[in-house]
This record gives sequence, structure tokens and C-alpha cells, in this order.
Amino acid sequence: MANHKTSFPSLLVLNLILLVLFMLAIFPYPTLSQTDSTLPFGFLKKLEGCHKGETVKGLREAKQYLKKFGYLNVETRHENDDEFDDVLESAIKTYQLNYNLETNGVLDTPTVKQMMMPRCGVPDIAKDGTTSMKSGMKHQHHVHEKHGSLHIVSHYSFLGTKWPPEKMELVYQFRNLSAANVNLATLESACKRALSSWAAVSKFRFRAQASVRERADIMMGFYRLSHGDGNPFDGPLGVLGHASGPPGGQAHLDADENWSTNPDQSMIDVETMCLHELGHVLGLDHSSDTNAVMFSGIAAGQRKRTPTADDVNGIRALYS
Repeated sequence: MANHKTSFPSLLVLNLILLVLFMLAIFPYPTLSQTDSTLPFGFLKKLEGCHKGETVKGLREAKQYLKKFGYLNVETRHENDDEFDDVLESAIKTYQLNYNLETNGVLDTPTVKQMMMPRCGVPDIAKDGTTSMKSGMKHQHHVHEKHGSLHIVSHYSFLGTKWPPEKMELVYQFRNLSAANVNLATLESACKRALSSWAAVSKFRFRAQASVRERADIMMGFYRLSHGDGNPFDGPLGVLGHASGPPGGQAHLDADENWSTNPDQSMIDVETMCLHELGHVLGLDHSSDTNAVMFSGIAAGQRKRTPTADDVNGIRALYS
């Protein structure tokens, strides 16, 4: 008579396989809650709590991070070592100021958490030392009302160049959209919606390139790792994209991201990132307003599909 009982080892193996498949279905991509050191900014987690006077392995990488985003633009004797010196403390304080954190110069938990967030690759502070965001000049506006005067401080900033008055109609071209993990028609629609969002709050109008012979003012596309512009991407959940201001018009997004038009906590909203990079193309720099489209950090699952008051004030001030 045949024995129909399943052996215990076989049943255990089957259960383990089912568990692994279940976990992969839930977590197909790394999420921001993970601190895997293989993620682009994951090395920062082990530096949490570091302060001036310490020598900790990994601080050199933290200095390179701050240099990449404009906070360490001068050469020092400690720029290539793991010593936490006065220069690093000062750079961290400036970063903390820009991101509305306590300016204590320490790599405390809130600072490390902000630094680890996926973000735009455009530096917060230009290479020539021109400051932007909160550490630079604040744009102050007075709005007069019937019963008094309302003082509003806006936190937008500018790249330093802008399109001339005769270029209020910009021709756009999409490139390499098939490199992203999103249906082509869906992706193109998301990019067009981002263009429409800026058109709705500015003097700009956008038109698709009529033919290959017509020069495009805006070139938006998806690329991986090193892609010929000297600013290589770094894989998922690091630098999400970057762009050049007028008259460059280049907007590049990292094709290795888990892009989506309906993102969950493991995905990046493609329309949000298109809207942000197009803001750079129009001449806006990063804002210290965490709600603004032009805030540099974009969390997984987050959507910012409409320019905020700060974004609108910025684009209108630039092209008043």
C-alpha cells in the first residue's frame, strides 16, 4: 500500500519557498526604511551621532556627499580622510540650515535621515560659492490686506540664468523613454502633465518638436549610470535625476529607479520628478520649503504634482 504522507523536511522546504515568494511580492524593491549599505546613501546610517573631534571610518564618504551637493567647495587637508574637523562641522551646519534642522553641526538622527532621502542631483549650492536655499538670500514679500500687512518669507531660489522674453514658447523633445520601467504612453502622458502644470502658473507655453530638423529647447530622457554628461547616476534610491538651467534644457532621470504613476512606498512618482527637473530647466533652484515641488528630496511613494505657492512665487518672480 502506497504511503501518501509528506515527509517533514519536504514540507519545511515548501513552506520556506512560499515564504520567500511572499516576501518578494511585498518588497520587490528596497524601501527607505531599509539601511542596506549597498544603497547609494546607505553608508550615512553608520555615521549617525558623529561630531567634531572624532575620527570615524566613513566620514570621508560623507565629505564627498556634501561636496557633491555644494557644501564643501574648498580644498582642505582633511577632505580625503575620516576626521571630523571644523570645516565638516560648518558644512553640516549649512546643510542643516537649508533643510530646517537644528544647526548643531552633528550628524544626528534627523540630519542623517534627511541626507539618506533620495534626491535631485542638482547641487544646493553652486560650485562658484553662490549660496541658495535658506543659507542664501531669503526672498521676502509683503502682501497688503484690508486689515493690515501680511509678511511672507518665500524660500525659492534661482540658478542664475533664465530664458529671454522672446523664448516664452519652448519646444520639447522626449528621449530614451523606453529605458524606464513604465509603459511608454503612460510615461509620455506624465511628462506632458508636468509641462502643463508649469504652463498653468507661468508665462511659458510648451510645444512638441515638429521634426528632427527643429531645435528642441528641452530634452527630457531616462539614462543609467554614466551617460555622457559627467554626472553619472548611482542606481535605485540615490540621485533620482538632474537638469541644467537655461539655455541648456537637459533633464535626465535615472532609468534604474522603480518609477510609477501610481507609486507605493517602494516606488518613485515619475510625474513628481519630471515637474521638479522641469523647474530647474526653467531656472529655479532648490527651495527649503519641504512642501515645494523644488525641495530637493523626494521620498518613495510621495506625490507633488502641483506647484505650491512657493514654487509659483519663484517662477513669477524670476519672470516678472
